[in-house]
Amino acid sequence: MTPASARSRNPKPEHPSQPSRRRYAVVAAALLVAGAATGCTSNSASSAAGADCDTTSYDAAIAAYTSGGVIGKGPYGETSAPATSIELTDAEVAQIRAMNATAAVVMHFSGDSWSNAQVEALKAEFDTLGIRIVAQTDAQADPAKQFSDIETALSAKPNVMVSIPSLDPVALAPAYRKAADAGVKLVFMENPAKNFQPGQDYVSVVATDNYGAGVLGAHQMAKALCGNGEVGVIHHGAQAPTNVLREQGFTETIEKDYPDITIVENKGLLGPDWKGEGNSNVNAWLTKHPQLGGVWCFFDAPCEGAIDAARASGRDELAVTTVDLGNNVAIDMAQNGFVTGIAAAQPYDQGAVEAKLAAYALLGKPAPAFVELPSLPVTRDNLVDSWTSLYHSDAPSDLQQALDSGR
Repeated sequence: MTPASARSRNPKPEHPSQPSRRRYAVVAAALLVAGAATGCTSNSASSAAGADCDTTSYDAAIAAYTSGGVIGKGPYGETSAPATSIELTDAEVAQIRAMNATAAVVMHFSGDSWSNAQVEALKAEFDTLGIRIVAQTDAQADPAKQFSDIETALSAKPNVMVSIPSLDPVALAPAYRKAADAGVKLVFMENPAKNFQPGQDYVSVVATDNYGAGVLGAHQMAKALCGNGEVGVIHHGAQAPTNVLREQGFTETIEKDYPDITIVENKGLLGPDWKGEGNSNVNAWLTKHPQLGGVWCFFDAPCEGAIDAARASGRDELAVTTVDLGNNVAIDMAQNGFVTGIAAAQPYDQGAVEAKLAAYALLGKPAPAFVELPSLPVTRDNLVDSWTSLYHSDAPSDLQQALDSGR
């Protein structure tokens, strides 16, 4: 069936400036061209869709998102500033370097490709700016530990702190309040702590277009299933805006645009064993719903578990779509496995923007309250190009080997 516009549910937001829009449209268009295919997909996991599936409408829906700019708004309804507008002059960089400023990086968890890229970009940009990182923490998906990590980081007396409060924006707010009261300049990843106000309590939020990532994943799933079948949804159990928006983007688009696809399960996970929890839930779903055709995950690690469950159950036809281009789901896609589509965030570029906004605060330079970067569609055919673009590095050798062996 032909999908309706992915934007028809919400009022169309004002788009970023034309230079920014062109930049991301060019990247997205390049990835789409590299990934163009004539069949529903080359992955065996989606063979249930049929070799004669007409993908025109699904490809058009994906292209409409990638060419249209970000969909989401900020936590207080802000329109996103273009990421490319966050720049520092040579004179400003020299001024910041002379400050000998320090920074703390407080993560919700680490070790995944998204977090690694964020931290790598922050380190690189802070190094350019002469800002020394005096604390770097990993909460291991435990809100209580992250609360303690914030307090520990404050003992190092950083001038700025970059952190992500998506585990529990309410419970973590008092710890971030201590930071703000101590004069630490806060830059948030994805969403702010509860009741924090931009320009007053924090500098800015830098986010993925999380709603758009869910929209993109829905169109990718519909393409894999040729618009018909049963799917399960794995979302984050913590009700932070980042997590809620990804799920809403997926479920609302499926319900609105694809009435012949039914969401039969929707489970929230809290980690830290994302892969194990994904495995156990999808294993149960495959027994309960023998016709289950696909699984969507709010990020890549739970979908690693979904893949393991499918293999253990002897299933070779389960379409998996997810958010974030992680190494393991990328390898599965390269091997013509279960992963049929990825809505990829741009974590390295996010980290670089976050560091620059921290510098804005040190300079007293006015900063936008919200900066959002669009998600980009990844297929097997544009996998290596996507990796290079998103992570600013060559694709891992095992990914290239998987592509070669899966041809």
